[in-house]
Amino acid sequence: MGLILSTMKQKIHVFLVCLLVYTGLQAQTQQGLGTFYHVRHWGHKTSSGEPYHPFVFSAAHRSLPLGTWVEVEFPKTGKKTIVRVNDRGPFLRGGVIDVSKVAAQELGLVSYGISKVKVRALSPEELTDSLQTALLKRDSLAKAEHPKPIRKKASKKKKHKKLKSKKRKKR
Repeated sequence: MGLILSTMKQKIHVFLVCLLVYTGLQAQTQQGLGTFYHVRHWGHKTSSGEPYHPFVFSAAHRSLPLGTWVEVEFPKTGKKTIVRVNDRGPFLRGGVIDVSKVAAQELGLVSYGISKVKVRALSPEELTDSLQTALLKRDSLAKAEHPKPIRKKASKKKKHKKLKSKKRKKR
């Protein structure tokens, strides 16, 4: 009787381990709507604290840890790209990921705006040192090639005109 219970426990244990491994693999691949950040967010702080740069392959994901590398596939074009999660979002119902402008261009997502994508977190085995180095180099070259544009602030004349018009309205 004791022998039967121990083999039964072993079988249950093996089943639970297999179930956990299977659900872990399923959780790594997600399907849903993908969008991209507009260029106007250039320089705004992300959840990781780094400024958004449209020419760096980055993304926003709700639940994956910041710094996770993910492969995004756009089934309509069959194209894939690898991005790093550095922000939280998207805040769109059914949205799975927001990618940077350059990643959206590489996928062919820009002309669609919003479309279904597949997202898969890369495992440590897939993300070799040489691949990670190449990806980081790609992003640092993009930052050097495309420095942040200088935004013109509103001139003092415009501010002065706005103040005058507000004073006139009060009278």
